[in-house]
Parts: sequence; structure tokens; C-alpha cells
Amino acid sequence: MERQLASKRDTRRTLCACLLGLLCALLVSVDLAPVPTKAVEALWPHATGAVYIALEVLCSLPGREDSLLVVAFGLLLARPAATVYLDRDADRPRMRGASTWVVPALFALAMVFGRSFDVAGSAELVCGGISEGIKAALSFIGWLLLARIGIVHLFRLLDRARAAADAEPTGCGTRPSSASRAGRAAAFVFDSHPFALPAALLALAWLPCLIGYAPGLFMWDTGTQILQWFGYPNNASSYLNLIDPGTTILTQHHPPLTTALIGLCVQLGMALWGSENAGAFLFNCLQFTAVICSYAHAHAALARIGCPRAARMAAFAFVLVVPVYSNYAVLITKDVLFAAALLLFVTQLVLLVRAQCTEGAAFGGRDIALLAASALGITLTRNGALAIAAAGIVPAAIACLHGRRRGESCAGARRGLRIALGTLGAVVAVNVALTGIVYPALGITPGSRREVLSIPFQQTARYAREHEGELSQEERDAIGAVLDIDAIGDAYNPNKSDAVKNTFNEDATAEDLAAYFRVWASEFARDPVCYLEATAANYYAYFYAGHASGWSYTSDFSREVMNWEMLTPYFSFSAPDHPVVRALDGLCTLWRTAFQKLPLTTLTMQAALYCWSLIALTAYAARTRQGRMAVVLAPMWAVLLITLIGPCNAATYFRYAYPLAVLAPFAFAYAVSGACAPGMAPTDRLCTQGPQVPGATAPGSA
Repeated sequence: MERQLASKRDTRRTLCACLLGLLCALLVSVDLAPVPTKAVEALWPHATGAVYIALEVLCSLPGREDSLLVVAFGLLLARPAATVYLDRDADRPRMRGASTWVVPALFALAMVFGRSFDVAGSAELVCGGISEGIKAALSFIGWLLLARIGIVHLFRLLDRARAAADAEPTGCGTRPSSASRAGRAAAFVFDSHPFALPAALLALAWLPCLIGYAPGLFMWDTGTQILQWFGYPNNASSYLNLIDPGTTILTQHHPPLTTALIGLCVQLGMALWGSENAGAFLFNCLQFTAVICSYAHAHAALARIGCPRAARMAAFAFVLVVPVYSNYAVLITKDVLFAAALLLFVTQLVLLVRAQCTEGAAFGGRDIALLAASALGITLTRNGALAIAAAGIVPAAIACLHGRRRGESCAGARRGLRIALGTLGAVVAVNVALTGIVYPALGITPGSRREVLSIPFQQTARYAREHEGELSQEERDAIGAVLDIDAIGDAYNPNKSDAVKNTFNEDATAEDLAAYFRVWASEFARDPVCYLEATAANYYAYFYAGHASGWSYTSDFSREVMNWEMLTPYFSFSAPDHPVVRALDGLCTLWRTAFQKLPLTTLTMQAALYCWSLIALTAYAARTRQGRMAVVLAPMWAVLLITLIGPCNAATYFRYAYPLAVLAPFAFAYAVSGACAPGMAPTDRLCTQGPQVPGATAPGSA
């Protein structure tokens, strides 16, 4: 009898799980696009009112040609959906909590509104009428159910990885059998030589990109910075009121350090080998080496704090295989050097906070030098990055201060606090000296004020386009003193603010800007929806993963930049015409295209994956009370927030989200590295088998 009852319960559970999975698959497949009238009339020629609305919703469901895919997807969801919504097991408490609903709800909103902005450029497909609202609500429910399945399983996976790390006394995670050849190889690469061998593997795997994309992938900023360094006309100097054009046309639109590095390498190539291509390739090799070393150092640091080998290997494999990382390693741009410096900076902060467990013995002079150099590096390779440095150093200082107040490892806490505050003070002092004294003395012109005004300028342009006949002459004059009021409506591009920003009047006074913002505020009060839609249209792709973003930085695009009419009068950049180079170019392009087009791997080429990874990791850190994660997550949030006042949507350029992609694998591995007071792994969690990482404290010395 009991066996029959159990069998019936299992049958009911299986049936409910299948129905739940099918419902979820059906709802996420609802098409928010407008339904043609002919499609409704084909079902009911004279339908009106509620019947017509019901038929519109019905026509938005997947058609017969998609039914098999929906059914297959629903059946695949049956088991994970049952685990989350039907089970009553010991893991049930882990599935509760605000984070398992709030994050999925935010994700569902992003998918629904993102689809609307992707198709219509506004919230029209969500708020345009009754049928639109019903379809949006159904889609929201489907994405909410699906996202909650995903977030619960992600949290469970992270919990199990942390539990395994805490249970393993060496901190190295589960070891493959010593009799296994693969196990011995993994131990040799990832434990015995955690810096050198991962670096060698990355260099070997990415070598085809270095050769195939020689002398390096160019973008518009690459050409502009080279022209600036040599004093030739360029689009970054022409619109500014230069301090002393007779001395230099260098500006701070691009960080002067990166302009100098690129320009000096090109200049050296022309002087030594008579080839600007050789100079560009020289810079590319230096950047390639710096990027690989930053990843290898992060891997070695994870080993140093006792991160499980499985987590380190997963993070390393992701970076090794996903073409985002290999492609950007050979893209000549300031963003790549910034991301490498940022990874090194965050890694050193992790080691600094950990060092208080061992009274500072594990954070020696070399670590202090790397921390200071990386902090300076991020502020000198990206404008506005001083806030990012502060966002990382402040949580580290708070962690050290907290350890000091608890009376645990007081000497290490005091030393860590001094190092953190000293680094921040030094970075602030250097940046103030450069921007306030050195750059003006050298005649290097500050960047334009327009660079931080993308959001209000886009809002004004959209308002001017939609309410052109409603602007008074006084309002037109106030806007016209700052922007070209006659051009911004036509120049408005919802995904990119550059065309509107280019009409900015560099001679506008503080009074002109104050008058403009008064008009801006009054127009916001009249039509706040227009302003909100302008902002959402400019940034929605950072959180919407509905389609594959275009990949801008290809070899074809690079050749287009090399043949730029502003660049060709002075330089002859070109890719080597060699069969090996062409073959490797095609191979790398094919690998990148495959990742970009395949259904699942395409997510790795989109900014939304890394933005939602940040949100999920933040929720997990709060859920598990891992305050130590702040030194990683706070700089990532600072990067994202600065990006969200930038000019471009992620659908236009991925490079603004690239630093998040660099930090994300490291952040996930750090999240499962285990817990220990006062928040970092102690030295007795270091691997006891095999040689230790140079600079790490020996086991048992705390």
C-alpha cells in the first residue's frame, strides 16, 4: 500500500514538474512584437473588444513551427523546476530568502523591457495598451520562474563548492587521484607552478591571435592616439580649446600615459626598423605579455589563499577558451591595459585583507609595490578611475579596521590599514599633481566637459525630437548655448550619444550650463517618460541578453581603421601579407564567430552575462555574509556605474564591459575559496603538497 502511494506521489510530482517546465518555456517564448491585424482576422474576422485582445495574446504564443522546441525546452526544465518549486528536502531553506526572488524579478524586468527597447526603441511593447500589458506580464512571469530556477541552482552550486573547500584541510579542493595522469598533470600545472605554467598555456593558446591579427587590432582611438603623439591633426584635439597648440596638441581625452606608450612604441619601430607596423607590433607584444601576466598572477593568488583547484581550473579554462579574452589581448586600446591593471589591483587587495590573518607576514614589500603600481596603473590608464581605486581600497581598509577592533591579529590589521590608506593617499596625490600641475605645465589640454554629460544630452536630444514644436524661444536659446539645437534631433542615436555630444559648445560658460540645466529640469517635469526612455535606450543592452551584440573589433575593421583618411597621409599601417598570418586570422575569426553565434556560447560575448554575474555574486555575498567579497565587488560596481554614464550601449561596443568580464571568473573562484576569521583564508589553508607560491607564508607560521 505504501509503495502504491509513493508511486502515485512520484507520478503526480513528475506530471506537475513537466507542466511547470512547459508553462515556463511557453511564457518565455511569448513574442512582445505587435501582432498584425491580418493574423487576428484570420482567426476571427469580426473580433472586437476583449475577444480581439485575447486573440492578440494568443497570436503572440509560439506557432506550430516552434512547438517542438518549446516542448523540448519545457521537458528539460522539468527536473530543475521540480527541485526549486516542488521539493521539500533538506535544501529547501537554501532556496528561500529575498535574493532568490529579487534578483530573478530584476532579471525578468530587464528581459521584458529590454525586448521592448530592442524592437521598438521605447517601452511601447510593455506599456502601449491592454494586450501589450498582458503579453508583458506573461513574459515577466515566465522569465521570473526561469531566472529563479537559475539563481537557486547557482547558489546551491556555490554553496557546495564552498563546503568542499572548507572540508578540504589543504584548501586545494578535491584532488584527482595521484595514479591518474590527468591528476598529476593538473597538480603540476595548477599547484606546483601556479604562475609560470598557466601563463605559458595562455601564451601558447593565444599565440594564433597575436600572429593572425598582427601588428595588432586597431580601433578609431588607436589611430587618434598615434596622431596625437606625433602632433598630427586628429579628431580628439580639433574640437578642444588647446592650452598651447604651438607646444603640443596632446589632450586628456585619452589618458596621456597610454597615448605615450603607444606613440613611443610606434616611434621606436620607425627609428629602429623603419616601420610603424613594427612599432605597433612591439606595443602589442608588450600588452599581450602584461595581460597574460595579470591572469597568471590572479591564478597564483587564488592558489595562495587556498582556493580549491577545481574553481581555479574552471576560471582559467573560461579565460583560456572564450575568445573575448584572446581577442582583446591584441586590441591596441587603453581599455585592455586598464583591465589588466584592475585585475592586478583587485588581486593585491584580496591578498592584503588576507594578510591580517598572519600579522602581515604574507604581504611583503613586493606585494606592496604591486598594489601601489596597479592602483596607479588603473588611474593612469582610464579617466575617472580614481573612484574605482577608492572603491576597492576603502573596503580593504574597513576590513583591516574591523579586524583590529576585534583584537585578532592586531599587528597585521594595523599594518594592513596603513598600507591601504597609504596607497590611497599616494594615488590621490599623484593624480592631483598630474592633473593640476604636470599636465598643464606640459600643455596637455584637459578633456571636454561633455564626456560626463551623455545622459542629460541624450535626454534633451530625444525630447527635442519628440517635442520639437513645443519648445519656446527661450528654451531653444538656453539649449542652443550648449548644444546645436537645430541638429540634435536629427543626430540623436538611441544607442550612442557621440553624435549629440559632438555638437557641444566648448566655449559654453558656467552660466550657460546652469541655464541649460534649468530647461532640462523643466522639460523632465513635463515628460519624465521621455527622459527615462532616453536613458534606458542608451544602456539597456548591459542587462538584456536577447540577441547577439555586434563584434566591432575584427581584422576587417582594423584594416578599415589603418586605411583611415586621417591616418594614411602620415603612416602606412597594414597587416602582413603572409599565408600563415592569413590562415591564423581566419582560424581566430572562425573561433570567435562560432562562439558568437552558437545559442549558449553567445552569452559569453555579451555584456549582460558579466553584469548579471556581478549582481548575482553581490546577492550571494550578502546572502552568505561574505564581507570579504567587497574588495572584489566594489571596484566592479564602480566600473559598471562609470560605464553607465558613458556614451555607448553594450549593443554597440563590448569594451566598456570588458573589465567586468576580466574580473568575473576570478570573483566566482574567490567566492568559493572557503571562509575563515576574519574573512580570509589563513596560512594553514595553503596547499601542503608541492612547492608553494613565491611570497606565500609557510603552513603553520601564523
